[in-house]
Amino acid sequence: MRQDCVLIATLPSLNNMEKVQKVFSNPHIAEVRFNTGVQTAYSIEETLDMLKNLSIKFNKKLWIDIKGRQLRVTKWADPLYSCIEISHKVQVSYPALVYFRNGDRVNITHIKDGNKLFVDPLPRQALGAGQSVNILAKDIEIEGYLTEKDKLYLRACKKMGLNMIMASFVESFDDLAQILQILPNAQIISKIESLKGISFIEQYNVPNLMAARDDLYLQSGQNYDMLKHLRAIISRDSGAICASKIFLSLEKRETVDLADYADLELMYSMGYRKFMLCDNVCNYSFAKAIQAWEEFING
Repeated sequence: MRQDCVLIATLPSLNNMEKVQKVFSNPHIAEVRFNTGVQTAYSIEETLDMLKNLSIKFNKKLWIDIKGRQLRVTKWADPLYSCIEISHKVQVSYPALVYFRNGDRVNITHIKDGNKLFVDPLPRQALGAGQSVNILAKDIEIEGYLTEKDKLYLRACKKMGLNMIMASFVESFDDLAQILQILPNAQIISKIESLKGISFIEQYNVPNLMAARDDLYLQSGQNYDMLKHLRAIISRDSGAICASKIFLSLEKRETVDLADYADLELMYSMGYRKFMLCDNVCNYSFAKAIQAWEEFING
């Protein structure tokens, strides 16, 4: 029995509090993550107050996940009639590709005002605000780190005494400094999601890491080198979290695929002991994921 493993869950939509409480109350869940990229019906202060009370009630650590330089769609867009507006201004060398969560991969033909993308061919589906995207190019510069929404969440966290932060796409100490300037007592988990992030942790001693495998796999070229990057992260931090792509088959089928069990075994053999379930799995297949987790830790 693997009693040394820890499971973190991403909270489902706050519009369904019954689901949220099931995640908080589940005995296999040690800690929970709130993704600030998801829209809620509440103000930031109301959202954090609600989550803080639940974390106290169920005695679970609460992580607030800010988006940093993770690129996201900022306005609902039908690319046939409008451009795709993203959260940061970017400069890229061409050719440049943009990947969407639904699997679409299209060429960027023009960038207007730094954050308005024109693409070809057109994505097959309309794009909703908050959807994350990945741009791949030989050279890419993303302007700034914290978004205005990140800053609002950090200021609210400071007022409410919340200090556990997950930070997306960390690539430098300046990224962490920007968080600490607003929330001086922040306990930060650095999500490593790019080759620049890998270079950063290989050059410096950076504590509290997460292998955010979904974006890291895309950003690193979608090849066998990914295993090298995963080994680098756990070698730099023995307590690093392995996140994304866990029980991924549940997004498409009713039962967990053998590849998912093999993936967990591989990550465990590398040294990972902390694992985090992603948004979709927790929203749509939480009970089945927990059942599969029980089989893994008891195997």
